[in-house]
Amino acid sequence: MEYHSQGMRLSEVQLISENEYGRVTVCEDLSSSERTRYAVYITDDHEIISKLHRVYHNATNIPSDTEISYFSDQGHFLVVFPYVPARELLKFYMGSTMPIPECEEVFKNYVITCMTSNLPWPVLYLALSQSQVNVARDGSVYLSYSFDLSGLNEEIKEGDCVALCVRDLMDMLSQKPANIRWDLRELLTKRSKRAVFTRFTELYRDIEVASGRNRKGGFFRRILLWFSDNKDQLFRFFLTISIILVIFTIVTFLTNAIFGDVPWLRLFIRSFERIGTQSLTE
Repeated sequence: MEYHSQGMRLSEVQLISENEYGRVTVCEDLSSSERTRYAVYITDDHEIISKLHRVYHNATNIPSDTEISYFSDQGHFLVVFPYVPARELLKFYMGSTMPIPECEEVFKNYVITCMTSNLPWPVLYLALSQSQVNVARDGSVYLSYSFDLSGLNEEIKEGDCVALCVRDLMDMLSQKPANIRWDLRELLTKRSKRAVFTRFTELYRDIEVASGRNRKGGFFRRILLWFSDNKDQLFRFFLTISIILVIFTIVTFLTNAIFGDVPWLRLFIRSFERIGTQSLTE
């Protein structure tokens, strides 16, 4: 079947997926001498297209001039993305045999790809949830765009995408035998349980900090890394101590203002006025 728009004649060459809302296909542009291929989502549901338009219009994580290519033909709406051959990350990542430094580079590339994708968060969420993250033979990570738009949710935020990314990273970390010490695995396991990541920059920073620490020894560096890993707990501890001291100071001030005395200070002021039966003040 062919679909026509200004300057394009798209012919379906491969069906990727299909449901009651539409289908995902690979189309070839017959008007192009190179027969350029595109990943195309085809639907009859105008509400999906309206959502997509609003998502791109309201997106804050991509340039304002970023546009999505879509058109209608023969009663169908077509959303056109670049076609990128898939090499699914979770299938082709060989974490059990790769050296730890190479694994860590793949993780960082994954996060960088998400941060620079030029997809609004709701669309990126679909890409991540539908296994559109790929890894090249050189360890670089890239997105493909053969995803179903019927599940588009306008309320998705960056934190939701980060959670999916962390889920994939944890799956990848689990491929390395448990008896191999890996600080990054320990760090992400601990932090993912507390769901502390809300931004990709936070996730990247922690991966960068943890990467290669076993190869960068040194007593003082280990101390710095320990403080970095536990900064949240330390902040809460010192905040609690500060609040207790502030309350103690206020109570002491009010007690002195009302009674002219601070009873618990007598423990220090008068504790040595009498030793046994001998008074030191007489």
